Amino acid sequence: MNRRTIVWGTGLVMALLVFQGFQCASPELTGAKIHIQQHNYQEALPLLEKEVANNPTNEEAWYLLGAVRADLGDYKGMNEAFDQALKLAPTHAQEIYGIRYTRWGVHINAGVNYLERASSDSAEFFDKSIDEFTKAIAAIPDTALTYRYLAYAYNNKGDYRQALETFKKAWKMGDEIESAKRAGRIHVFLGLELKNKFETENREQLRALANLNQVRKNTRTEDVRMLLGEPSNVRRGPRGTKKEDWTYSKYNLVLAMDNDRVVEKKFQSPYNPGIDSTNYRKAMVEFAEAVTILEEAIASDPKDTETVNVLLQAYVESERIKEAITVFADQVKQDPENKQSRYLLGVLLRQDGRYDDAIDQFKEAVRIDPEFGDAIYDIGATYYNWGVDLIRAAEDRGEREQSKEATEKFEKALPYMEKVLQQRPESPEILETIGTIYARLGQTQKAADAFTKADKLRQGR
Repeated sequence: MNRRTIVWGTGLVMALLVFQGFQCASPELTGAKIHIQQHNYQEALPLLEKEVANNPTNEEAWYLLGAVRADLGDYKGMNEAFDQALKLAPTHAQEIYGIRYTRWGVHINAGVNYLERASSDSAEFFDKSIDEFTKAIAAIPDTALTYRYLAYAYNNKGDYRQALETFKKAWKMGDEIESAKRAGRIHVFLGLELKNKFETENREQLRALANLNQVRKNTRTEDVRMLLGEPSNVRRGPRGTKKEDWTYSKYNLVLAMDNDRVVEKKFQSPYNPGIDSTNYRKAMVEFAEAVTILEEAIASDPKDTETVNVLLQAYVESERIKEAITVFADQVKQDPENKQSRYLLGVLLRQDGRYDDAIDQFKEAVRIDPEFGDAIYDIGATYYNWGVDLIRAAEDRGEREQSKEATEKFEKALPYMEKVLQQRPESPEILETIGTIYARLGQTQKAADAFTKADKLRQGR
């Protein structure tokens, strides 16, 4: 955060007070003015409170009471007294404005200074900055900027819930788009924390479900063993056949096998892995809140690509892909030469299974920037995923050979992955992907070479 120093006149209105109207003033008001001139504000306070109780239409007494409370740090009382004075007459409006903004500026400056000094080694300055910004809010409660500064302090301290609420208050109070963006990011961050907690707490159950979902018709017996382990019971079929029934009691599952393949998958009763989805549901609420806020922020600042990326993440995490496609398609329409918008739309289209459309967007991004590595990689990755989907669909139909169509997708993926490798020659992940594609194309030696090189890079050799 850039430091913003707010400078106000430091001379308090108190220094300018004169004894006007003493001849007609009450003893309480006269005595209060004498104490004020001598800076005895604690003594002046009860006299002024008595005066406004006895004479509630005395604008000057209300004004003086607000000024005394300001010097004593009672900003709530200050504003109550000043508001009463202004309701009666605008006589001291300029002085009231000066006192309020002087107090506000002093605390804002102090808060910024403390915030700049705060760190993990000097965390006490976070609390000091929060205290100063809170006082500034008390001095002038309706300034969105102050709430944003207070939210910065909470955020940097790591109190994300307080930061979130404060950013949202600033946003709603003054159409603070920067605060809206910050609030959206915090919602995503909190959502990811909850999602990670959910996944950690339910790791084994989720793994079991994922493995079960991978076992389907035409899955090979060795793959079943790898995913589910050894069956708890095997019942042989008729002699001379390779038919077997594999029972997995843990999952209430029976797999009918024939010729080393799954031919039927049947649950004897529903399998309940005992997943606690509480944190998952809470995470979805956070992501939904992020989408709502960030959509408004992007509407006001559509060229902020960083916030657009956060919105994309919120959409994906909240599983609202089709809505996201609509939003990012509009982004592309508004700015067709924006490579990032093209790329992000491609990511969403691929997640929606629209491979052709996704590749078109990635290729447009590469047209705009021929060295756009992420887009080049994702063209190859999309062709590869497309080929894998075709293989799985063929397996579900009972076809065991890789189709010509799937092979064509892998062939199209290869040159894009090889170009990415030229940009990132030391990336083991890219080498492993290329190795997998070579294997799919039957180029076993090239596949082995790629995997060997990837292993060496991972081992630092």
